[in-house]
This record gives sequence, C-alpha cells and structure tokens, in this order.
Amino acid sequence: MSLNMSKQEEMNYPVSNPMDLLFDENYLKEAVAAEALVGGNIGAGLDWGNAYPKLLLNLSLLERLTTLRVSLNREIKLTINSWDLGVGIEKALIAARACVKEKLISPPPEVIPHLSLVLQQDDLYKEEFISNRAVLRSLLKVLLTDIDWEAIAIAAANSVREQVLSQVSMGEIVSV
Repeated sequence: MSLNMSKQEEMNYPVSNPMDLLFDENYLKEAVAAEALVGGNIGAGLDWGNAYPKLLLNLSLLERLTTLRVSLNREIKLTINSWDLGVGIEKALIAARACVKEKLISPPPEVIPHLSLVLQQDDLYKEEFISNRAVLRSLLKVLLTDIDWEAIAIAAANSVREQVLSQVSMGEIVSV
C-alpha cells in the first residue's frame, strides 16, 4: 500500500452518517488544523469563489449554473481526450476547466447573451447533465477565446516538456 493511501485511510472517519462529523470535536479540530496548514478552505464540490454568496440568493440559477458548468467540463474533457495529447491531457483539462470557471463566474459582456439563452432553456435542465452536445460546443466556442485555447495548449505542451526532461534526467534515453 502506498504511503498516500495509508495516510488517507488514517484520515477516514468511520461514521454511519457523515453529518455526525459536524458534531465530532476531534474531527473539527483536525479539519481546522488542515485548513490552517494549507492556508485556506478545504471543501468539496464546485468552487464558485467569491460569486458563491450571490449565487446562494438565487438557488435555481445556482443549480442551472452548476449543471451547465459540470456539463461544459464534461464536454471539454470529451473534446480534449479526442485530441490524443498523451501526458498533456491532464494539464490541458485543468487549464480548460479553470477557463470555463472564470468565464461562468465573471462572463465578459459579449458572452452574457449566450449564457442567458442557454440558462433559460428549461428543456436542457431535466437531467443531471445537459445532453445536447451541440449546445455545449456552441457555448464553448463563445466562452473560450483564442487566449484561453493558447493557455490550454501551453499547459499540455509544458506537461510533455516536463515529462521529456524528467525522463532525460533519470537516464531514460534509449539508444538506437
């Protein structure tokens, strides 16, 4: 068993109801210490940053934006996976998701009408994900700019670069 896995198992708390952790003094002390260690909040789910308090005022909008964001992340993953980027896939996905999040939290003025149109289409929000890939692709074309695509490409390229340099430094060069 790896060190990380054994550490993870140490941190798991056996409870029948996860809500019980909120009342477990030892767990709360450890959670506060963990947040202090990383210098921020540790949470789960989608991070909406500073926009979260405003989104809580309109729960139906929060729900739709969450569904939209999850669906866009899924679509961007399918798209990037189809490009066969090898070791660059993961970093490209991280960069792409960050771009999507940024545009949904603080959309540029030219994106707002497109977002509004998609958010108002009731038929898109009847399932866990938006299944209409054409709508998602169309929105991604508007959301992500050339600068965003460049950042995604650079993230993938840097990942490949790091892999090559790592292999070279470890003496993994194969002679022909």
